[in-house]
Amino acid sequence: MFTVGKKLLGVLACVLILASGAKAAEKTRVDIISTPFGTASYVIGSAFETIVNKNDYSFTINHTETPGQAFNITKLNKDKNARKNTICVAGGAINWLAKRGETPFKQKMESMRPIATYNIGAIWLVTQKKELGNIEALRGKGIALGRLPQVLWGYEPKALLEHGYPEDFAKSLKMQLVGTKDAATAFLNNQVDVCAIGGYLSPDNALFEPSPQTVEILASGRTLYHIDWGKEPIEKTAKVDVPMIPFQLAAGTVAGMDKPIWVFTDVQTFCVHSEFPEELAYQVTKAFIDHVSDFAQYHALGKLMTRKGLVFGIDPKEMHPGALRAYKEAGLL
Repeated sequence: MFTVGKKLLGVLACVLILASGAKAAEKTRVDIISTPFGTASYVIGSAFETIVNKNDYSFTINHTETPGQAFNITKLNKDKNARKNTICVAGGAINWLAKRGETPFKQKMESMRPIATYNIGAIWLVTQKKELGNIEALRGKGIALGRLPQVLWGYEPKALLEHGYPEDFAKSLKMQLVGTKDAATAFLNNQVDVCAIGGYLSPDNALFEPSPQTVEILASGRTLYHIDWGKEPIEKTAKVDVPMIPFQLAAGTVAGMDKPIWVFTDVQTFCVHSEFPEELAYQVTKAFIDHVSDFAQYHALGKLMTRKGLVFGIDPKEMHPGALRAYKEAGLL
């Protein structure tokens, strides 16, 4: 009986040790909510899920799509449980709108704390008429933009035209907020004189990826003239309205760009709520830093991601403390 009891105790001890080890090996689950299936944000979110889960981190990633960035910010404002373990996709401008309670939000929301920039959108105006190749020449002309909910393509260029230049200039314009695809169609059918185009850039090298409607316009074979916003109007708009960052594109970035021009940029970031644990934010940010070059395997925009680019357009004061610690440790801030 003693022998059997001794063996039984040994077996129980092994079970307890294995159970303890399994518990110690449990990883924290982190959810990522991005945007609808097929969007760049969705692909980058899925890529981060794959990158983290095949490497040895103390957390795992579970990625899902959502209706969009406004949904993401609203969810983390309303769902207290999600704040502790959820990363969301949200741009600088949409965060600003949330804080002010402006459309598409029905009330003021707490803005999210960025942890990494994964996409930098750059927008400017283009015309087919040489005499309209500068801003001042556009008085009284028709300009096709994206819809207001397409913040980068609609709200932001509209704000720049209204706040960056004299008031009578904006009032003279015939702005049409029709959506990116319809704007390109109207431009190519000569229904408007000017159209907003652009794409996505890497801030520390010459890489640039045009947006789909920009590809359509560039591929049309038309002679194009690219219009410089000017650095000061962009900075002026950022002070009185939506945040935007001036950036000078080099000559030759796209067809017909025969000289450098100033464009405005807006960042798309992975964000968390202020209640997201600091140590977990630190570990997640380190994963971005360690594997930023791996995103190139999953999407064309991933090729634009760099270590320096991860902090582009993010005010350190707005960054989550855990992320800030990781970037300072890596010498990026």
